[in-house]
Amino acid sequence: MMIVDIHAHLGHHPLHDFKQTPGDILSVMEKFEISRSFILPFPSMKIKAVNDSVAEFVKEHPGRLTGFSVIDPSADDALEEVERIAGLGLKGVMMDPEFHGIFRRQAKIEELMVPCMDNGLPVLFNTLNIEVGEGSRMGREPYYNGLNSLAFKFPDVRFVVSPFWPRIKDLMRQYPNIIIDSGGRNGVSGAVRLASDVGPTRICFGSESPQNHPGLGVKAIRTMKMSPVYRELLLGKNANRIFGDLF
Repeated sequence: MMIVDIHAHLGHHPLHDFKQTPGDILSVMEKFEISRSFILPFPSMKIKAVNDSVAEFVKEHPGRLTGFSVIDPSADDALEEVERIAGLGLKGVMMDPEFHGIFRRQAKIEELMVPCMDNGLPVLFNTLNIEVGEGSRMGREPYYNGLNSLAFKFPDVRFVVSPFWPRIKDLMRQYPNIIIDSGGRNGVSGAVRLASDVGPTRICFGSESPQNHPGLGVKAIRTMKMSPVYRELLLGKNANRIFGDLF
């Protein structure tokens, strides 16, 4: 069975005590038979440096890894950085709504969708605190409104979010370009519930390591009560079909 992890971080989180080395990632992949991992930087103020680190890592293991960049929409050179990372061979973009206050800058983020669309780059929104609701600095409504606008205006961009995204069922029913990242063990049950409500074909396993351990997420999907056909979709077949051009 092919297992694809679409959300694994490299480096050290600037605000939380999460860190992961290239050796950590490769070791876990080997132990838990993960065929491919999507490697994302943590949110950072040192955008170019962390993007370069991911690019260097994935170049050493092109058959196992797919690299994403991090982009800060408020940066003066954000558009140029999207083009630069595409030139480096990175295959997607991560944005962090909390760290970079993304949906306070809707016009800026929409500008960035143009080079993402032109270069075929999916956009993953890192959502560490979104399930907290009122604990989030922004509250929940900007997340819904922001993604609703982006998915409508840029139907050719693949947007990846967690199962905790506000009003996610409504958004997925409207927009086929919205994909769910299970968010590790903590989000697997939410992702599986979504499969019964909106179908199983746009839900992918993402460990969000090192916050969650990939092995525990894989075990949760393997042992949770669901159709074996659905289990194969969540563990890897969906990722292979939806993101196969990034492999």
